[in-house]
Amino acid sequence: HAPNIITEPQVLSSLKDFVQKGGNILLTQDAFPYIVDLGLETERPQIRYVEARDGGYGRKIGLHAFKEHPVFDGLFGGANIYNPYQDVLCRQNGYFDDSFPKNGKVIAVDWSYIHLRENSKLMVEYEYGRGKVIAVGAYVYMAESNYHKNHLSLFLENIFNYLAERKEFEKKYYWDYQPNLIRHFKKDTPSIDIPSSKVWDKSPGSITLYSRDASEDFWDIAGQRLVIMGKERGGIEEIWAHPLMALRDYEVGIQFTDNDSIHWLNNQNPELEIRPESITRQYKFKRAYLKEIVTTSIDQPTGVIHYEYRGVYSAKIIIRFKSNMRFMWPYSQEVTGNLFYTWDPGMNAFIIKGGNKEFGLILGSNSRPNQHVIGPYNEVIKSDTLLMGVEGENFLVSGGLEFNLEANDNLDMIITASNEGLVELEKNYKAAIINPQAIHIEAIESTRGFLAEHTQVITPNSVLNEGYRWALIGANRFYVDTPGLGQSLVAGYSTTATGWDGDHQINGRPGYAWYFGRDAQWSAFALLNYGDFEKVKSVLKIFQDYQDLNGKIFHELSTSGVVHYDAADATPLYIVLAGRYLKHSGDLKFIRKSWPYIKKAVDFCFSTDTNNDHLIENTNVGHGWVEGGGLFGSNSTLYLSSSWAEALKEVAYIASSLGYTEQSLEYLKEHEIVKKIINEEYWNEKDNFFYYGKNIDGSFNPEVTILAAIPLLFNQIEKNKTSPVLGKFAQNGFSSDWGVRIVLEESELFNPRGYHTGSVWPLFTGWTALAEYKNGNSNQGYTHMMNNLLVYRYWAKGFIEEVLNGLEYKPSGVCRHQGWSQTMVSQPILEGMLGMEPNAFEHKVSLSPGLPVNWDSLTVNHIKIGNHNLDFKMNRIEGRTTYQFTHKGRRPLLLTFSPFFPPGTKIHSVKLNGKEYKTQINANSFQTHLKLNLELKKYATVDVEHSGGIDVIPLVPNPKPGYKSKGFRLLSTEYKAMEFLIELQGQSGSNEVIELYLLDRKIDRVDNAKLIDRKGNIHKLAVSFKKDKTRYVNETVKVLLK
Repeated sequence: HAPNIITEPQVLSSLKDFVQKGGNILLTQDAFPYIVDLGLETERPQIRYVEARDGGYGRKIGLHAFKEHPVFDGLFGGANIYNPYQDVLCRQNGYFDDSFPKNGKVIAVDWSYIHLRENSKLMVEYEYGRGKVIAVGAYVYMAESNYHKNHLSLFLENIFNYLAERKEFEKKYYWDYQPNLIRHFKKDTPSIDIPSSKVWDKSPGSITLYSRDASEDFWDIAGQRLVIMGKERGGIEEIWAHPLMALRDYEVGIQFTDNDSIHWLNNQNPELEIRPESITRQYKFKRAYLKEIVTTSIDQPTGVIHYEYRGVYSAKIIIRFKSNMRFMWPYSQEVTGNLFYTWDPGMNAFIIKGGNKEFGLILGSNSRPNQHVIGPYNEVIKSDTLLMGVEGENFLVSGGLEFNLEANDNLDMIITASNEGLVELEKNYKAAIINPQAIHIEAIESTRGFLAEHTQVITPNSVLNEGYRWALIGANRFYVDTPGLGQSLVAGYSTTATGWDGDHQINGRPGYAWYFGRDAQWSAFALLNYGDFEKVKSVLKIFQDYQDLNGKIFHELSTSGVVHYDAADATPLYIVLAGRYLKHSGDLKFIRKSWPYIKKAVDFCFSTDTNNDHLIENTNVGHGWVEGGGLFGSNSTLYLSSSWAEALKEVAYIASSLGYTEQSLEYLKEHEIVKKIINEEYWNEKDNFFYYGKNIDGSFNPEVTILAAIPLLFNQIEKNKTSPVLGKFAQNGFSSDWGVRIVLEESELFNPRGYHTGSVWPLFTGWTALAEYKNGNSNQGYTHMMNNLLVYRYWAKGFIEEVLNGLEYKPSGVCRHQGWSQTMVSQPILEGMLGMEPNAFEHKVSLSPGLPVNWDSLTVNHIKIGNHNLDFKMNRIEGRTTYQFTHKGRRPLLLTFSPFFPPGTKIHSVKLNGKEYKTQINANSFQTHLKLNLELKKYATVDVEHSGGIDVIPLVPNPKPGYKSKGFRLLSTEYKAMEFLIELQGQSGSNEVIELYLLDRKIDRVDNAKLIDRKGNIHKLAVSFKKDKTRYVNETVKVLLK
């Protein structure tokens, strides 16, 4: 460990002899240069300095292997072994940039935050005779103040075990700095019998989005192992088989016999059909058309591109593609290693494989090409009649094929790729090439089965019904199985053309298509709501498998296997998810097995409260929610404190269910303390709103943010504080016509494109909708839920954007298709609008539907509570509402049913299965609701006879891409003694119309609005907003009833 002070030849000779005979030496820090004195190297290592500086996430620095090495056993391939208490300058001994150890193997490179500094080689291994020498040139500070002493201790223990050969290790990798080469290899597989392609049946019953004019908008088709992404007009931009980009720049051209021109499909304008299982493009030419269907296997790394050609004359189809086998970020493109390529006539396919014998790709067809070419080319072109490669300096394999098409012909292209080696790939390819349509049929049936097995909602609004189904399909698409890692939810899909490139020459970041902490947790809440318990169990399991030594839950786990822990919220949200999983599934066996991980996570959270104020902290722990920008910097944000309070409540429930009564009571007591702090200390009396966060000096950041929705949706807020907060949410400062911003439009921080300073996130909008539904503002909750849902009609059709611009209706984020954006459609519907609260462990569920006042029907199928299945129907005719329940389960289900009616409703009778039922009726100025406690065995019917009632039909803006916000908002309503007050906000000088639903009553007079139409119970009121210097004006409409 000490500097080089032993130089006597006799001592050095003795050390060399010791190693040669089987001894082992560990050299750390300034002893690293001994590798030269011992004769293991000729070139002396260099010295550099790096600063361990707190940029908001702590000062964690360390070392990382290429994939894995025994010295990182239990540390997931790398370890931040140094996390000092203060900013310090650290000395590194190692080989940097173009300097390499000539005789040693590089075990680890420098690692901090999300950066692998592959050219900073800080840990080297030597074999000399029968012994080993390991040199570690940085961060082994034994006496320093270090938050990560346990990481350092395990790291050193692993080194000693490895040197002493005390364990057997399956895999061991080293960083390889040899130049990457592209070479041909020969492979002659025995010919397989390949049936010819057939016409594919249409997808009967599949929900379909049609477009006559394709655009440059994004699309994706994904199974659990493969994701295919492209633009609508033509081709495929990228195919990822986690953890590698298998294929890119797949392009198709068609050449007719009467013309030498190639019609590249990327330049055409096809008709488009987007389905859950496929994308279909139909290209029309003079006297010919070509149909292309792209689909993927549900659970295998295999995709199919199917072609059907119909023409007066024959034609040729040209297909070209590229592959660089890009290993996912944070590794650079340099780690791919050598690539080998060939054409295998036996399989009628191209094969590309990596030198590591793991990465591989097979691309072939069930039609014999009349010519093919592949090699280390920048691209493939057709010159006269021949395909040929254009050489270049890019590290790429490019290939091309040409097929003859008869006047009535079909063709299938099969792609399969993975990191499991060629033997497995050949099995997948052979299975697919025999019957490509089977993959398509399986995908169709899987979609049907998925929708049939999970909660379905059918309303009078057909757009909502379709959008809800797409929301479930879009969320399910993020469940990814990565060999060697596990299964969980990735965050978002896009190609490497968008977003940050990771500081790499070739981008290895496909949107956010890797595993995240908070993303998976917020998304998984919705999966629980619609009953996909097994996937949520997998999400919890991967958190537990990769839990840090100190109990912290990861923020990101790339599918290339690199994990880091730079978020503060992932750990409390993991606890919340575990509690909700138990409530939804009743799976006490799994939770009991998970208790050590849950307890460790809770203990970690407690450890981060360094000032004993009962609040867990962001400082030296990580971000959560905001990762940077003007809002960043609080010691404890309201969002984090609220998440902690909810975690305490859920862990108390878990502990109680497991029989740990004393611990449960302690957690509940702490929950009440934190909740009180939120209501009292975080409350800003001046602004009548919550502070954003508590600073390290005890002061508070007064910025008004949408993050105040979190304690509201967790039901942590005192009733007298909910109205002013919800009122602000509904106004134009936060709300646009397509969702809500994190800060007010009038804030000094506001930037409509700012990631955390003004753009609209469907996530925030969903939080807001949940907060509104759970606190009585169901009309506003419906509006915000529909803001999210309606996005499915534009851009990545069927799916919801990650981020939208704060002033104009257009995308503003990295991913066109984002996980928690999808789930913030279904969660506000199921948990918000239906008010679903399960307790499967106790065989209970609560439903408190707050529906739009004009709905006369609702069907909800397959509500899952543990092993219970509940169907629910509502039908309303004049003065009578009927609720029907159908239950399946081994034992009765206890249902607390609290439907909401509009304010002013009079309840005349309630009958259960035809018999009078005495119910609790609660009425206030904005709603009336009943409360029934039912024991459901098989069937139950509740009939409610009622009269009266008045409410506004929710406002649902319908912006088109490029629109600006019109700014017409419903802020609040209040009913009192035959008088209905409607608080509205609109643009200065604007004229708007609201619809009022009124039952069994007549309007006597309307103030500040004009009654312009009436159809049945629906009255239309025209509202004019006065001209004013301010952009937005409030108006109170008063409706007096007879």
